Amino acid sequence: MLNDILKRTCEQLISDAGQTISEERKALLNDLASSLKKEITLKEQNGDSVAVVYLCTHNSRRSHFAQVWGHIASVYFKVTNLKTYSGGTVATACHPNTIAALKQIGFDIKCDDLSCENPLYHVYYNDEEFIECYSKANTDESLPQKDFIAVMTCSDSDINCPLVPGAKKRFSTTYDDPKEFDETENPLPHYIERSLQIATEILYTFQELTRKN
Repeated sequence: MLNDILKRTCEQLISDAGQTISEERKALLNDLASSLKKEITLKEQNGDSVAVVYLCTHNSRRSHFAQVWGHIASVYFKVTNLKTYSGGTVATACHPNTIAALKQIGFDIKCDDLSCENPLYHVYYNDEEFIECYSKANTDESLPQKDFIAVMTCSDSDINCPLVPGAKKRFSTTYDDPKEFDETENPLPHYIERSLQIATEILYTFQELTRKN
């Protein structure tokens, strides 16, 4: 269940997706949706879940946006046997602007210790349920290490990780880095824009994978 703000945001983004996503991009997302649908069907037979790991270099911005919106899409479309994760080639920290953007969009954010180098954030999408966000390498024990779908969210990791160990399939849905605006007077609108772009494409993907033939 999503809070009212996030539910309305999802509805609007889904409504706009036909105009905001290019045909070339739709073809890529349709391919991802088709693969996810096949994996879900296979996993259902054994009562297992499909694992989707969104990967970026530092696991601080785009991959976190993707993990969060992947989970939100699974809730919105009632895809119960799919779990989303995020990781990087190195662990750093979830950037404060990432968290600020999610809060501005409608998530409630809680963190017990903001002073540590790599804070653990609880990103609430209703009064009780949340997504854990903190930076981690793709070798971290909290992430699946085999039989998962890898989705690359940045060009650097896409180029440097042509093969992702343990991944059953790998897809490249890269996005421009909002980091380039960090030194500007107001970077937050750019982070929000990137987050909503990622949200739109993920919601479109989930809409396609749940579409009845």
